[in-house]
Amino acid sequence: MQHNAFIKNLMVSFVTVVVLAGCASTPPPRSGFLVDYPDLKPDPGNPQLLWWEKPDFDWKRYQKLMIDPVVMYYDPKAKNQEIRPDDLNRLADEFRDVVTAELGKNFPVVNTPGQDVLRIRAAITEIIPANPALNVVTTVVAFVPLDMGGAAIEAEFIDSMTNERVAAMVERKLGTPFDLKSGFTSLGHARASFKSWAAELKRALETGP
Repeated sequence: MQHNAFIKNLMVSFVTVVVLAGCASTPPPRSGFLVDYPDLKPDPGNPQLLWWEKPDFDWKRYQKLMIDPVVMYYDPKAKNQEIRPDDLNRLADEFRDVVTAELGKNFPVVNTPGQDVLRIRAAITEIIPANPALNVVTTVVAFVPLDMGGAAIEAEFIDSMTNERVAAMVERKLGTPFDLKSGFTSLGHARASFKSWAAELKRALETGP
C-alpha cells in the first residue's frame, strides 16, 4: 500500500510539473518596469522571448556599456513569495555582477555617457524556484530531474547620449533536465539563466542578435 501511495504521489507531482512547464513556456506578463512596451514580437525560435529593436539598429557601433543596478520588479502573482526578500535582492546583485563580468571581457563597463556607450536597464520580474527534493526522487526513478526553475527579466537598451531606446525585451528562461547540477538547489536554474542572458547579450553586441 505504501508503495502504491508513493507511485501515486510521484505521478501527481509529475503531472503538476508538466502542467507548470506548459504554462511557463509562454512569455511572462508585462510587469510595468519598462516605461512602455513597443511592438514586442515573439521570437520564432523561442516562444518565451518578446523582442523589439529599432529598424536598422547597429549593435556594433557601441563599444562600451553603462549597466544600471538590476532591480526586482515583479507582479504579485509571480511565484516569488516563498523566497526571502534578502535572497531576491542578492539575486538582483548577482545578475548584474554576472552580466558585468561576462561583458567586461570585451566591452568596458563605464559610468559616464559617450557616443559609443550603450546603457542597459534591467529588472528581474519573476523567480521560479525548483523543488530539489522532488528532483532527487525523479532522478532516482526517471534518471532526470523534472521540476524546472528559472527566471524572467525585462530589459531595455538605450543610447547613453540621446536616451533613445534602441531595443527592448521580455523573456522567461527555464532550466532543462540536462542541467543536472542546477536542479538540486532551489535557485540553481535561476542563476543559470543569468549566465545564459549574459552570454547572449555579449554575442548580440559582437555579431547582432
